[in-house]
Amino acid sequence: MEECELCGRQMSVVYVVSIEGVEFRVCANCAKGKKIVSEPNERKPNSNGSYSKRERSESDESGPALIDGYGTVIRNAREGLKIPIKVLAEMINEKETFLARVEEEKTEPPMPLVKKLEKTLNINLISATDKPETKTHSIGQRGNVTLGDYATK
Repeated sequence: MEECELCGRQMSVVYVVSIEGVEFRVCANCAKGKKIVSEPNERKPNSNGSYSKRERSESDESGPALIDGYGTVIRNAREGLKIPIKVLAEMINEKETFLARVEEEKTEPPMPLVKKLEKTLNINLISATDKPETKTHSIGQRGNVTLGDYATK
């Protein structure tokens, strides 16, 4: 059986809902009041009798990778700021149970949540090799100094 991506309960009926533009596979309870993207369906086993994991789309594959131990980094930053997980969940408008699953690394957080956590906890969760290179200005290309020259220093 598959687990609900929000509450972690086992579910045989899967709803795909959209929350702030991010699609989640959730149970019936978590689907209430959400925008349902696809109707519930019964999960069917493969020919070998096992259930396949959800396929990642190509856009997920090309996205930046999380650092190893992201859950520990999140937990340490939160505890360092002396913020209970319940308060952090309220601060970033996420479910406490979902954040707990992310901290335990049972669920990989979607990119919008990664950005919220990075900003709120002042941490870096994206692998350095996957970060886009920042363009720097060099002073004196034509002898002119611009505000951009000072902003990048």
